[in-house]
Amino acid sequence: MTVTTWTEATAAGDVTVIEVTFPRIRVQLLSLGAAICEVDVPDRDGNLGGVHLALPTVADHAVRALNPHLGATLGRYANRIADGTFSLDGVEYPLDVNSGPNTLHGGSMGWDRVIWHVDGISDDDGAATIRLSLTSPDGDMGFPGTVSARTTYVVSDGRIETRYAATTDAPTVISMANHAYWNLAGSDSIADHELHVPAVRKLVYDEFQIPTGITDVEGTPYDMRVSSTLGPILEATGGLDDCYLLDGVGGQLRPGAVLSHPGTGRVLRVLTDAPGMQVYSGNNLGSPFHVHQSMSLETQRMPDAPNQPALGPCVLRPGEHYATTTLLDFTTSGT
Repeated sequence: MTVTTWTEATAAGDVTVIEVTFPRIRVQLLSLGAAICEVDVPDRDGNLGGVHLALPTVADHAVRALNPHLGATLGRYANRIADGTFSLDGVEYPLDVNSGPNTLHGGSMGWDRVIWHVDGISDDDGAATIRLSLTSPDGDMGFPGTVSARTTYVVSDGRIETRYAATTDAPTVISMANHAYWNLAGSDSIADHELHVPAVRKLVYDEFQIPTGITDVEGTPYDMRVSSTLGPILEATGGLDDCYLLDGVGGQLRPGAVLSHPGTGRVLRVLTDAPGMQVYSGNNLGSPFHVHQSMSLETQRMPDAPNQPALGPCVLRPGEHYATTTLLDFTTSGT
């Protein structure tokens, strides 16, 4: 294992780059957005190749028009909050609106757009542990309470474990997630990838991607309980941007998805303790990327839960500790 760090100047400020290399994985992380930037893993023949969308330079990642949250930590609240407002303990909080009438991924200056502090890098039993932190002040993008947030990446040979944690000094809402963009072939399309999602249910949406209910996936193009080639699914649906409800015991890692590419043999398994996973097929990607070039598997709490308590808990109060973990396991299969 080798770990290298350096600093690059960007429009957002000086960004720390951390690169971790093992025989079977190379991971590049950025303090900007506490983000996963580059990931190289081997194919079935042992050839390393890039599997995560990244811009040509670190400086490019600080240009908002170019960067659709690439590999970044989303917060305070991943996904959408309807009409850019919610009420908590009888107080209404207007938020920064940045996606039609809604708040998306914490607002126009969400946690993916700011530089996090690198608290430390250590070698723990053969794994590289990278700890980053951020203090989000009361009123940040309209959200109440001062929140102390932490993102910890534990990189081992063939694996990336992401641990999110947060505390607050006043009641608030929180849902942290990572917005990685995967293409296991390093190509311009995921149509030849296969995706397995064991979930039986997904959310139903209005025209603004706000949940209006829950439906079973059986008998629909959204049913991927058996691994399915993405090309026909993208054609039938016009693209995926759907939150699946993951069954299992809360707080325990369980299967979320398996993304695979038969041509290279690369396989990505996602395990998480989060209650939901947004499956997004890059429907809105623009230059230098291509529509449906990537698959995002964003483990998170439910979108608009601050306005719809039936979708699950999302409130964090003083004295409580928010924590969630997701594991990315890269392997190969086939001959």
